[in-house]
Amino acid sequence: MDYSRINYDYNGKVYMIYNIKPKILVLAIVQAINFQPNNAPLPSGYIKDIGQAYNDTQNFGWVREDSLGNTTLTPLDIQLNTGDRNQNSTDGKLTIDTKGGKNTKLNYIAIAVGNRPSVRTSHPTDNQTNVSPDISITADVNLPNSGIALNTLSASTIKLIDSSTNTQVAASYNTSGGGDVIVVSPINHLKNNTKYLLTITDGVKDSNGAAFLPYSISFTTGILGNGGSHITFEQISLPNVPAKPYTTVLIGPDHKLYAATLLGEILRFPINANGTLGTPQTISSLQTANHGHRSIIGMHFDPSSTNASNLILWVTNNYYWNGTVDAPEWTGKITRLSGSNLETVKDYVVDLPRSNRDHITNSIEFKPNEPKVLYVLQGSNSSTGAPNNAWSNRPERLLSAAVLRVDLSKITSLPLSVKTEDGGTYNPFKAGAAVTIFASGIRNAYDLVWHTNGQLYVPTNGSAAGGNTPNTPIPLPLACQNRIDKATNGAYTSPSVPSLSNIGTQRDYLFRVVKNGYYGHPNPKRCEWVLSGGNPTAGTDPGQVKEYPIGTLPDRNWKGIAFDFGEHFSPNGIIEYRSNVLGGKLQGKLLVIRYSAGKDIIVLTPGGANLDIVNSQTSITGFTGFHPSPLDLVENPTNGHLYVAQLSETTGMGKITLLRPLN
Repeated sequence: MDYSRINYDYNGKVYMIYNIKPKILVLAIVQAINFQPNNAPLPSGYIKDIGQAYNDTQNFGWVREDSLGNTTLTPLDIQLNTGDRNQNSTDGKLTIDTKGGKNTKLNYIAIAVGNRPSVRTSHPTDNQTNVSPDISITADVNLPNSGIALNTLSASTIKLIDSSTNTQVAASYNTSGGGDVIVVSPINHLKNNTKYLLTITDGVKDSNGAAFLPYSISFTTGILGNGGSHITFEQISLPNVPAKPYTTVLIGPDHKLYAATLLGEILRFPINANGTLGTPQTISSLQTANHGHRSIIGMHFDPSSTNASNLILWVTNNYYWNGTVDAPEWTGKITRLSGSNLETVKDYVVDLPRSNRDHITNSIEFKPNEPKVLYVLQGSNSSTGAPNNAWSNRPERLLSAAVLRVDLSKITSLPLSVKTEDGGTYNPFKAGAAVTIFASGIRNAYDLVWHTNGQLYVPTNGSAAGGNTPNTPIPLPLACQNRIDKATNGAYTSPSVPSLSNIGTQRDYLFRVVKNGYYGHPNPKRCEWVLSGGNPTAGTDPGQVKEYPIGTLPDRNWKGIAFDFGEHFSPNGIIEYRSNVLGGKLQGKLLVIRYSAGKDIIVLTPGGANLDIVNSQTSITGFTGFHPSPLDLVENPTNGHLYVAQLSETTGMGKITLLRPLN
């Protein structure tokens, strides 16, 4: 055999069988191997293999293949065959070739992931040019043990260096709610046409204390464009807003601002003439009724609640997850608060499913002309449809990963339990059911909005890398008679897909959701197995999943994508801007919070035959540079003022910022 140097480093540790007849290299669990002549320079962090025979002391080396299976392996020294063509590998990938070889035969390589976390891909990539100066840098990670330890993400463990001055760039460092991505957001825009170096050190650890393998990239920025089209807002700090973990904001019929928290408090603020906020009143009735914290995400006043004398507020609330032990399942609720101080608390729907972490019962919305119907976002239990370690192997449930439709007029006995498994018997497909599935396959959508054009728009968070997908079972389960598209297409018949494991990052999308549509997150309980758009052709397909075999069709009920945000932006709060200030430039447009990468507000314009998104705008003055991260927003339609709820991943606290339009 003739082989050249191969730099090899796969996720920290490797078990490798490298079979080239009649020789085989046997490796124990190691960190990094460099194949090289004995006198060649050894890269830092590697041990070298020079073709020496196997022995138990060094615990790796070459043996004869025909001795495999025998009681004793036959060592084989092949150092005379070792060559060095001085080919440096810098792409971080294992590369094997036969250049210069003679009669070289490669049978197989088996690689298994070890137990050190590492970066698998990043955006931007190494040596990428023309990178937008307003970028947030994201890194997908391999997590063989547990999620990222947030307290290890800091300026001392992650360094973004301006190469032109050799100085470190001020940035915020965070991860997703699932602890499965690293996000580095510069406090200010990067400079134009400048080279930067990002280094992630082994000071970054997972929650079990395992250190990340070091990782570094360099990239060069382009020129920051002006996407604002002369739209300008000013950001106003609000000193009367106490530090709280704010999740959602709403303006009530009493013309006051309501802000809910992860702990279950609701703060009610007077709004001054200039848009600033007065001293808040803290409403704790939900906490009192539940004898402790309940995380509020969704909040909406009842259409019949038109003034301060008849306040009726609907909230979704969930078991408070403190980021340590898994949250218990079946703990989501929809609750009605009423009274001048929202002191009367009544649970209407209980036993909604939830994940072990932050995929829970999210925002709610009333549709115009349906005053007794709530539309509710229910998060998924998994990354991509099948159980996986990052989400404690919790399976999807019949009501998870969906837009639910709650007909309040049909709830005649309080509270209504909608537990569908684990001893629960609720059936959303039963005639006359109060809680039904309006649309399915919505992975984890934080917010939704019914637009005045009649469409329901739902920004949805895609999965970080490492998820699993289900396969189509044979024979099909009897439950497949109950698909939400049964009325038009009958029982499920195709397509049939294989399962996938440890797949790459999935993108964040905006969906224009229609009744009985499917939007790409598999759920075996609903006989939905295909992730996103499948992989139907050899070309680039909408929402394609490259890990599927070419020819894998999307689910027959998949309705496609209205807008592609990209990876790791975490689109959350969404509104339709109603005011005609600024010459009406924003009127009718969608404003979407980008929580992770971006940390800003993107403006989307619906249009075209399908009323999907025909234009997007970023870098609007006043819509960027939020620290801590923005999460939700609300508009005061009388003057076009915006209020942005912000939440820090590091401290768990947040604030509210006023955005005022400038003519």
